[in-house]
Amino acid sequence: MKRLVAIAAAVAALAAAAPAWAAKTFVLDNVTLQGGGSLTGSFTTDDALSSLLSVNITASSGTFGPGVFSTFTYNNASLADWVSLPTQGFRISTAGYAQQLRLDFFPLTATGANILTTAYEYQNTGGARAVTGGRVMLDVPSAVPEPATWAMMIMGFGLAGAALRSRKAALAVA
Repeated sequence: MKRLVAIAAAVAALAAAAPAWAAKTFVLDNVTLQGGGSLTGSFTTDDALSSLLSVNITASSGTFGPGVFSTFTYNNASLADWVSLPTQGFRISTAGYAQQLRLDFFPLTATGANILTTAYEYQNTGGARAVTGGRVMLDVPSAVPEPATWAMMIMGFGLAGAALRSRKAALAVA
């Protein structure tokens, strides 16, 4: 009976240790706009890089030509009206297209991508200003074990302790 319980616990631990499919967060790196502006922040995709889950990108204020741009943060992924990941990019447009951000890549990979010069930021107060350079890079989190790893480790210690305890009891009786 004890062996059956141990086998069931081992099977449960292996099931819990199945690889977790994690979202991927990309950080903007040195992304510059015409007129000296910049884009900073990050966006998150699913593990397959095919859908946009969240976005938090800030366009800096500045002037370009006759246009005046104010600082604006794009932080609502549900406003994405065009998403073609990982092959092309995505566009976020606010109501009435008053502000718009389009980031183009070819293609977005699991490590990042260069942002193409077809990318731009648009504000109705200033017009459009193109991205002149920069890239996105995968944000690598610190090495913290996944919950499944913790569960398997704790179950392993528990099984080892139970085995030692039952062995001590068997030796004491003998």
